[in-house]
Amino acid sequence: MKLLSWLPWRKASFAARSPSLSWNGVDELPLDEAAFTVLDLETSGLEPKRHHIVQMGAVRLEKGSIALGNIWSGLVRAQGERSPESLLIHEISPQQQAGGEPLPQLMRDFARYSENTVWVAWDADFDLAFLDRAWPQAGLEQARPLALDLAELAACVLPEWRGRRLGLDDCLKYCGLPVSDRHDALGDALVSAQLLQLLIGRAKQKGVLTLGQARRLMQSHKRRQANAF
Repeated sequence: MKLLSWLPWRKASFAARSPSLSWNGVDELPLDEAAFTVLDLETSGLEPKRHHIVQMGAVRLEKGSIALGNIWSGLVRAQGERSPESLLIHEISPQQQAGGEPLPQLMRDFARYSENTVWVAWDADFDLAFLDRAWPQAGLEQARPLALDLAELAACVLPEWRGRRLGLDDCLKYCGLPVSDRHDALGDALVSAQLLQLLIGRAKQKGVLTLGQARRLMQSHKRRQANAF
């Protein structure tokens, strides 16, 4: 769920930091040969310490192709606090959530699904703020996968686009991609995977061929933005 396209508490982007993880050996992977898990969450609010994951959706992008036969989604059994606005966004009722799975089980299933991939999400720090709390609570001892911020990549390779503050829908429209099934975790993950395909193509046109080159481009872009203010 992205109630806001720009979160006021945003800190350093997860495009540039992944605690306890190393990009060594991954940075040299060509963008069009790497395996990505493009993910999205619907949540009960914006605050990870108060709110919880409602729904998870993920799509694999392997060697530049969306693996439509290997998609994943899960509905989380109702738990904890819910903001009044959240139901208006994702339309998942507490009654529907009552039929969901416990979050620890879903996290273990998601860990298996996304193993040996790089996570990608729009405004990744929002999703990771929830996932990084749920990961150890599920008893997962291994380090979670590395993650890239799709919005940061879009800002780098779409210079004429007006920026991430306008959100995913605006970026999809700018790129001529369909906007459908939004605010459903799996639907959002699918359109995000389509956007990632397009952005990889644009990055390659700019001579950005590997994960490491893409990360360094995003880091440089972020520094330029910070210096502009």
